[in-house]
Formats: sequence, structure tokens, C-alpha cells
Amino acid sequence: MQGWLRGKIMTSLVNGHRAKKKDEVRLHTAQVHAALSVAQLAAAIAGFAANSSTEAAQDINIHATNGGIVTRDKDMGAVASAAALVATVCAEAAESVGARRAHITSAVSSGLASRTSVDMMALTATAATCNAFHIFRSFQTIISKDISENGKP
Repeated sequence: MQGWLRGKIMTSLVNGHRAKKKDEVRLHTAQVHAALSVAQLAAAIAGFAANSSTEAAQDINIHATNGGIVTRDKDMGAVASAAALVATVCAEAAESVGARRAHITSAVSSGLASRTSVDMMALTATAATCNAFHIFRSFQTIISKDISENGKP
């Protein structure tokens, strides 16, 4: 009886450890995916803004100022630079979470290749969904730790 009980306890502990490890891996994968999706979205915005800036340089976006002097709108160039900075920070954050450089490069390249509004909507939805899932999993982990420590939520 004692040997059987000891075996049951050990099996229970090992299974509990496996489940915990599986949840940790799942959470880490979600963090990496969320960071990559935000980096991809930021790269897409940077690419879109840079393309718009190029179009502005081709006299598509011209504003008349005082005295009839014509100047080009430089705002999209500033937006492109800011979005590129955000994309760089997001890529570094993804790397710090554990994403491989090949995955980061692929996500940024894919983001820069996005051209249509449908692509932008899809990237935005993916980034929002990944981050919502990550927040939910973090909240769920906190609640489960609180229950295991205190016995009640």
C-alpha cells in the first residue's frame, strides 16, 4: 500500500511539473508571437509611411503657402522615421523575449512587403489578438498562483 501511494504521489508531482512546464512554454511562445506581430505591424506602418513620403516627393502632396510659394509636405517623412524607430524597438523587444533573428527578419520583411489596406487590417488584428491573448494568459497565471497560495481568488 505504501509503495503504491508513494508511486501515486510521485506520478502526481511529475504530471504537475509537466503541466506547469507546458504552460510556461505556451506562455513564452505567446509572448514571442505577440512581440513579432507588433514588430511586423510597426514595419508595415513604416513601409507604408515611407512609400507615402516617396509619393509626396513626386508632387502628389503639395501645399501652397503664403506668397504663392509651394512647399512639399514633409510630415510623412517624419512619420516614416518615427515608425521605423518603433519597428526597431519592437524588433529588439522581440529578441529580448526570445525570438530568433531569422524570425524577426522574416516578420519585418513581411511587414515591409504589406501594401494594401487589407494587409494592414490583418496585421493590426493579429497584433491585437496576440496581445489580448498574452494579457489574458498573464492574468490567468496570476489568478491561479493566488488560488494555489491562498486557497481562494
